[in-house]
Amino acid sequence: MKILNDTKNLKCDGAVKCIFNLNELDIKVYKELKKEKNIRADELAEILKKERSTVYRSLQKLTKCGICIKQTKNLEKGGYFHTYSCSGKLEIKKAAEECLEEWYNVVKKTLSQLNE
Repeated sequence: MKILNDTKNLKCDGAVKCIFNLNELDIKVYKELKKEKNIRADELAEILKKERSTVYRSLQKLTKCGICIKQTKNLEKGGYFHTYSCSGKLEIKKAAEECLEEWYNVVKKTLSQLNE
């Protein structure tokens, strides 16, 4: 079996980027989130020196992938805010395996249609 050159020396960051279709900023957001634990998007944006909306988009993508967790906190006088934290390694691994399995099934189905 021939392996694509890009995947021969794949590291963990590269695998996660590839599997979940993440970009460099998404990975930076994840790594900073891992250090900071429960943090708001605006605080994370300040640390990364990025616009809050830009960081928020990365957080949305990471949350959708299951790589981070969004929690809603209520304020005593009304209102709420969100904090973000990283999912555990096992949850990330499970999400990656599910994503790969789904991709594999789609590719296999597509290839079987070549015979038709």
